[in-house]
Amino acid sequence: MKINTKEIKEISNIILSFLVNKVEKIDIENDYYSLISSDEWYNFESNDKQPIVGSLEEDLTLLKQIIEQKREVSFSDLDRLSSIFRAVSQEVNPI
Repeated sequence: MKINTKEIKEISNIILSFLVNKVEKIDIENDYYSLISSDEWYNFESNDKQPIVGSLEEDLTLLKQIIEQKREVSFSDLDRLSSIFRAVSQEVNPI
């Protein structure tokens, strides 16, 4: 599979516009979440996965530094933003 980053940007913009038009602010009670490490993500054979504990508050603080302090973006910010998106999704439309 090949991912076209320009298409992902366009899709992201449409989805974010949808979100902003539907909801202004979202209260999320839980701060901590579990994350499976990259080396275990595609390993479906192992039942012995060790989740990593992440913090939505820490992720959001680091992401806000991009706009508030002009911090340089890193690839780790994709993981942070993904965690925020997941939490928002679960809050407004739990599965």
